[in-house]
Amino acid sequence: MGSSGRTNPTLVLGLGNDVLRDDGVGLRAARRIAELAAGRADHAEACVATLDLLPVLSGYQRVIVVDAYVDATVPPGTPLRATAENLPRGLGYRSPHTLHFREMLEVGARLEFPMPREIVVHGLSVEDPWTFGEDFTPAVERAWPGWASDVAREVFGIGGPREPGGSPA
Repeated sequence: MGSSGRTNPTLVLGLGNDVLRDDGVGLRAARRIAELAAGRADHAEACVATLDLLPVLSGYQRVIVVDAYVDATVPPGTPLRATAENLPRGLGYRSPHTLHFREMLEVGARLEFPMPREIVVHGLSVEDPWTFGEDFTPAVERAWPGWASDVAREVFGIGGPREPGGSPA
C-alpha cells in the first residue's frame, strides 16, 4: 500500500498475538495509545514476520512500534525504547525464514519502498509469550497501562497524570 491510503504521517503499530498470553501486550498497548492520540496517528496491528511488515510501514514518515520482548536479565514489565539504529540484535522474532527488524528496513530501502524517516520501538519485557491464553502474567498486567500512557506522552505530548505501572518518571 502506498502513501495515498495514509490518513496521518504517523503510524502506531502494535505487534504480537492476542492468544499467546504476554505476547499480546503490544497489541493492547497500541490500541490504548491510538485512543489517547485521538486521531493524530493511524493505528495498525500485525502478527507477522518482518518482511510482511514492509507494506504496512511503507509511506509513513514516522512509525511507533509497540511490542513485547523477552530478556531474562530484567524483570517482566521493564520498558525499552530503541530506534531502528540502536535496536538490540536479539530483539524481535527471529527464525531462519525471516530477518531481524533492522535488516528488514534495509531490504525495504533497497527495494525502494518509501520507508519511514523515523522508527521508534517501545518494548515491554514479558514473562510468558508462549503459552496459549488471553490474560497477561501479573507483572505485565500491572505494567502495561502505565507503559502505554508513557509512550503516548512521549510521542504525542499528551499530558495528564501518569497511570500506575508505567516506567519511572
